[in-house]
Amino acid sequence: MQVAKLAQVSQATVSYVLNDKPHGRIPEETRRRVLEAARELNYAPSAAARALRLGRSNLVLIVLPDWPLGYAMSGFIDRLTDHLEQMELQPVIRRLKQGMPVGDLWQSIMPAAILLLDDVGRGERAAMQSAGVFVAHGLLWDEDHDDNPVLARGSLVGALQVEHLAATGHRRIGFLAPRAAHDQLFSRLRIEGAEAACLDLGLDRPQVQSAELTPEGIRAALQGWWASDAGDRVTAVCAYSDDYAFALLSAMREQGLRAPDDLAVIGADDIPLGLFADPPLTTIDHEQEVVVAHLAQVIGAGIRGDAPPETPPMHPTVVIRQSA
Repeated sequence: MQVAKLAQVSQATVSYVLNDKPHGRIPEETRRRVLEAARELNYAPSAAARALRLGRSNLVLIVLPDWPLGYAMSGFIDRLTDHLEQMELQPVIRRLKQGMPVGDLWQSIMPAAILLLDDVGRGERAAMQSAGVFVAHGLLWDEDHDDNPVLARGSLVGALQVEHLAATGHRRIGFLAPRAAHDQLFSRLRIEGAEAACLDLGLDRPQVQSAELTPEGIRAALQGWWASDAGDRVTAVCAYSDDYAFALLSAMREQGLRAPDDLAVIGADDIPLGLFADPPLTTIDHEQEVVVAHLAQVIGAGIRGDAPPETPPMHPTVVIRQSA
């Protein structure tokens, strides 16, 4: 070992010092030489060595579904990684390809916890738990799962979009939804929230147009709303996400339409680029940081065997700009 050679001590002494064991038998001068050598060589104990010392792994396997990751999801992963590292947990991110058993991922590294961003089935989850791996559910859940704070806010987002549009005078509202299969759960939740808000406000159900996130798909959705007679035409649209809102604003410019005068547009996710839309995008901030911090605490408590932390209150808000 290079540290032992530079400090002119045995490897056992290096292990004793770096693992911070009681050091009554290690002279202070020897400890100082070992620590200085470790700093000079930029040495850090390996994850495997740390796991052996602690009696458990500090790895958290984050299993991503085989989906394209938009800005919001990428930000979710980045923030969660930061929180876990601050807790001295080591995130390991893997993508679950279609048809791949999730066991191929977790059994090779035996993490302390696994975060599922897609459901893998009851049998797989039971196998992980039997092996002592704490299983956290990040986004999706089935009939076995408790209420999920990440999902619970989904319908609230749609409701807030409609409430804002109604408060600014709109009575005929559309909803721009994704057609991609991997977005269907979140889309359904937001549409349900929008429908519930319309019902409460005495409005007709939102006119839903589903589209691929392509210029052709968004143009077709816009035409679907614009084909109605002027008196029955949608005057405002809830976009599933800021990405879809950007695409709709672009399609409107092609047709010589402007937001909010011709068609008001409100997005969701509050990505930083929303400030640079034309016009700047009104959107929903659904407190991603609060959810990420809570999820990291759930994982930490699960690894330690503690009771899960109380779910924090969720208060998504409307970020008012010029598009709606």
